[in-house]
Amino acid sequence: MATHHVHRAADAPPIWEDPGFVRGLAVFETLRTYGTHLFRLEAHLDRLIDSGRSMGIALPDRATMRAEIVDATVTDSQLRYVVTGGGNRVVSVSPLDLERLARPVRLGKMTWQPPDELPGLIKHTNRAAWMIACRDRDVDEVLLVDREGHILESNRANVIAVVDGQLVTPALDGRLLSGVTRGAMLQAADTAGLPFTERPLHIDETWTELYLSSTLKELAVVASIDAVDCPPAGPLGAQLRAAFNALVERESEAHSAR
Repeated sequence: MATHHVHRAADAPPIWEDPGFVRGLAVFETLRTYGTHLFRLEAHLDRLIDSGRSMGIALPDRATMRAEIVDATVTDSQLRYVVTGGGNRVVSVSPLDLERLARPVRLGKMTWQPPDELPGLIKHTNRAAWMIACRDRDVDEVLLVDREGHILESNRANVIAVVDGQLVTPALDGRLLSGVTRGAMLQAADTAGLPFTERPLHIDETWTELYLSSTLKELAVVASIDAVDCPPAGPLGAQLRAAFNALVERESEAHSAR
């Protein structure tokens, strides 16, 4: 069962007048713990601050946001921290959904070009179009593809493929989110000596493995795209998962030693 902690700026309007709730003017971060360790909290705060600045949302200072998140944290939990345009802040905490980790994901393609006013690097709450597309296609998530056929991301995760024996993920060009887990995966791959590159990835390329990475998935194989089966999880994905697990263990041990 989820618990919710609400914090309000002194001049925050009632929720029913808050532009975050009635206009979608809000930013958020989803975090998780490994035991008691909040994974990469500072990276999440960096992105939240950048998102708020881009949308013109006044955020409290970093120390205040950090304290509100840490104070709400419990062992083996997932957290969502939302900051609205009206100054309301909500921390929702629930038990970690272990069944979601690495669960295969069914995708449907969706042509997508982020508007200039709301680029893909902002983690905002305007998600109705993607949710409706998922419902209409009867899929778990939509795969966002530009007009030229280049993969950007899914609506809830970054994409990592294996092409010609190399890990490939779309480069950060302002149209897709700079995923915290994506960054950790690439760092883990570099530490483990796994071949990887950041470059454009076309929907018609031939990949031998295809994955999504996110906070609550870690690394999940793509089961199908538009009801067409994708290759199963493979050896390079298994190596990447092992390297990521080792990274998490190192960071959790460092946290426990403080």
